[in-house]
Amino acid sequence: MPGNPKTSRRQFLLASSLTTTSVALGSQPAAQAASPPVRPKEEYGPVPVIMPVPGPAYLHAGPLVGHVTDTTARLWAKASNLGRLAFKIGQQPDLVDGTVLEGPELLEPSSFTGQVLAEGLQAGTRYHYTPLIDGAPALQRPYPSFVTAPSPAHRGRLRVAFGSCVGRRGYCAAAAFGEMAARGNFDLLLMLGDNHYGDTTDPALLRDYNHMLRTVAGFEKLVREKPTYAIWDDHDYGPNNSDGTTAGKENSLRVFQEWWANPSYGEEGNPGCYYRFSRDGVDFFMLDSRYHRTPNKTPEDGAKTMLGTRQLRWLKEGLSSSKAAFKVIACGSEWQTLTQPDCWSSFARERQEIFDHITSHKIEGVVLLSGDRHFTAGYQIQGHHLEITSGPLGSGNSTLLENPERFTGADEGKLWAVLDLDTSTSPPSFHYEIWQAGGGLLERRQLSYDEVSGRAKIAPSPFPLLAERMEKKPGR
Repeated sequence: MPGNPKTSRRQFLLASSLTTTSVALGSQPAAQAASPPVRPKEEYGPVPVIMPVPGPAYLHAGPLVGHVTDTTARLWAKASNLGRLAFKIGQQPDLVDGTVLEGPELLEPSSFTGQVLAEGLQAGTRYHYTPLIDGAPALQRPYPSFVTAPSPAHRGRLRVAFGSCVGRRGYCAAAAFGEMAARGNFDLLLMLGDNHYGDTTDPALLRDYNHMLRTVAGFEKLVREKPTYAIWDDHDYGPNNSDGTTAGKENSLRVFQEWWANPSYGEEGNPGCYYRFSRDGVDFFMLDSRYHRTPNKTPEDGAKTMLGTRQLRWLKEGLSSSKAAFKVIACGSEWQTLTQPDCWSSFARERQEIFDHITSHKIEGVVLLSGDRHFTAGYQIQGHHLEITSGPLGSGNSTLLENPERFTGADEGKLWAVLDLDTSTSPPSFHYEIWQAGGGLLERRQLSYDEVSGRAKIAPSPFPLLAERMEKKPGR
């Protein structure tokens, strides 16, 4: 299409290949051929452009297992061209007992993505499955599988991996996702924002960046088997530090809904990527920190907000009504006090309103999760509120600074964290783990329910955290 930036990228690549060929054929003098012109090195490399692939449609990305309950599962896939999506699902590895679930027609305006809701499943049961495109299986054996949630009344152990900041290109987080997939030592995966770095609200570019993430081998394997939940932060919502004034945010939300099989999106009359789900006696509140956000630099006037009035009320009412042992609140922006301006530090009044609601209503077991900061750390905010921030999965690292609220942290390498929760014990059991690609487990530590709920002070961990086989760097 004339004037399309995607076409110009292809033209650039084509022109580059033709130049190289002409040198090889000797179209320039020998002296020049020995010293070809030096092109400026592209810092990250091009983002692959997704376009319809001529011919019969095939699986272009996925599948992905989204929200899973005791009786349902949301399944996602993307085709290469026009086609009809379905899924075959059964308990036998060869799907000889499989049932076909018909799905939507896959169309170009949504990059041929689609979802199917599998219903009538059995609790705590492993199901094997494959996407079907135009009636034909899109995968070969062995088929991927997932396990449904236990019954809503069940209380037991739940391991939840989470992280953020995947980096500018797909290869940046390949080591982290590859190791996470190989270990597979968790039940759920939470993606807490900066799930790509498109820095745009242009739908076509957003789909290019989403597709780049989905085709990273380790991530592809992970999401085929682990129920995956996502929220966004600035880079996968819009430009850096973007907020509710960002033009085209409706496009960002539409594309986000196309690519993530979350249980829901916002509320009627109040769009966004926030939602709630429960499992094993744990309630998860996944927040949207961008769509309704006041610009960071706005002076505090009593109305400045990160969440917006409706979402804030939704969160407070949900916390008050929750009977869960743990209430996990996930947000793209960091909660701790001594952070940078694109976090809750610029929304201190609203943050305090949430904290006051928790303390005045004696709400126990609240765990704050966050991303964005390019390191992994644990905080006891104001000596009371527990936060764990995790990343980077693929981006460059930031350096941890002295902070009286922080009790643990790691700032080297590609990092993610795991919550290990057990709601069958009295009191409920809480462990956190910090993992590093190539380094393995840096820390596994238990916190008492009193520490989680702010009734006891959390003592600091050693710093730096090191895997046993790693040597200390000089001066650390």
